[in-house]
Amino acid sequence: MSSQDKRKCFTFTWTIENISYYWYTTRKVVRSPTFVINALQKSKYKLGFHPSRIMEDNWIYLFLEAQGNSSFVRIDCEFAFLSKDGSAHHSTKWKNRSRKFNGVTVSKDVFVANKLPEDKLRARCRIWKSDGEMTEDVQCFARTRICIERVSFSWNIQNFSNLHAEEKCTYQMKSMLDNEVLMTFSLLLKNPYTGEDSINIQLVSESNKIKYCVFHLMPLNGLGSASKGKRNEFSFSEDKKPKLFTLHFSKNDLIAIKDLCLPNDVLSFRCECTFSTGAISEEIESIRYGCDNFLTSEQDNQCLDKENRLSVSKRILIEDLESLLNENILSDIKLKTNAETYLAHKNILSARSPVFKAMFSDNMKEKFNECVDIEDLDSDTVHRMLQYVYTAETKDLQLDNTFKLYQAANKYEILALRDECSDYLKSNLCSKNVCKVLVLADVHQDVNLKTSVQDFIFNHDVVNSAEWKQLMKTHPKLTADTMCLQLQRKSLSM
Repeated sequence: MSSQDKRKCFTFTWTIENISYYWYTTRKVVRSPTFVINALQKSKYKLGFHPSRIMEDNWIYLFLEAQGNSSFVRIDCEFAFLSKDGSAHHSTKWKNRSRKFNGVTVSKDVFVANKLPEDKLRARCRIWKSDGEMTEDVQCFARTRICIERVSFSWNIQNFSNLHAEEKCTYQMKSMLDNEVLMTFSLLLKNPYTGEDSINIQLVSESNKIKYCVFHLMPLNGLGSASKGKRNEFSFSEDKKPKLFTLHFSKNDLIAIKDLCLPNDVLSFRCECTFSTGAISEEIESIRYGCDNFLTSEQDNQCLDKENRLSVSKRILIEDLESLLNENILSDIKLKTNAETYLAHKNILSARSPVFKAMFSDNMKEKFNECVDIEDLDSDTVHRMLQYVYTAETKDLQLDNTFKLYQAANKYEILALRDECSDYLKSNLCSKNVCKVLVLADVHQDVNLKTSVQDFIFNHDVVNSAEWKQLMKTHPKLTADTMCLQLQRKSLSM
């Protein structure tokens, strides 16, 4: 089939996101969205991905399935995995076949060793007519996402220096959807297996949903800034056996520097737990017809290589900037809330916020002081704002923290963050929260957000809800203006 590479073909490129969570969470086949090839009597196919059933569990294979009557159509095909630079590897070719095609079988270690960029696996299937030739090249791009949840929280151990070796301090991580306890974390001062005096963290999965998780624990120093933490990966079997890891410092180590690490005798951690519930989403992203509409394979790979290099470079830059924040490297300013103090960098704050830039450039007190007092925002909001300033990313947005983060972004004129919060609020409007979002948009004169909220109100009969009636009492002018707008729209549409 060496000559076939030049024939017109149908190319199906499939990206699987969060692939590392697949290894541990499911024994099921992951199938791509169905794709249709019009040039082959509108035949339908799916790609499938699965640990090999005929070899060791450490092996995986890629295959093609014909759907319905398409199993009688005979085709030539080529399977391959795509590396991060877009080049094909472990390719396999079949000629004049039908029904199910067993494609590529590869050791899982190949992908683990390559550290797949952004935790994505990419596969490609190229299909030709066995008899004759297609009239045009077609490229179809599909994406499947192994759905994950990420929960961040602060864990404070009170009266740490007075804890006894037999005591256990626990924290329960709950679902934001139904308040179900997902996992219990326990701090132990004695290793239950060796009996050694050490600080240990024990994890117990309380939910059948969690099969695999990544847990990142970052101790906070006395200034409230996270030092470089410990990242661990755990898989949970049906018996839910507890998992344990040991920290690199002991209780005596912390007490020796108590003034720095144990303010008010409290040991504080910032924690992040990411896990998969086994849910999967999928979509066909785009279809390109004709040679003139897209690049050749070689050109496409070159562009993909450049795109991947840029993506990796951006990720490295973000990680480097984040390490400046988390490890307090060369910090020159403090942001102080009522509960915590965060170390930061004037140059980075100035580049991201015109308000901070004015503080540090003009003859304002912050220019000469080493501290910015932030009394109107809570510590979690300031931490989230700083994370965005340094990484341009938001994590674990929920309605309550998004309201606060929106206000912080508006106060410091971090417009991209404000827009991101606004988009989240628009996407999560309901009759229970729409009045609160309307007030927020009105107070901050956000015309775009306010218009979206008013559209929701008009389209969902919110004016007859208990929340709207309460809003009429607390914000009579706002509700009156909104009702007038609705009447104006109705009159214009007549």
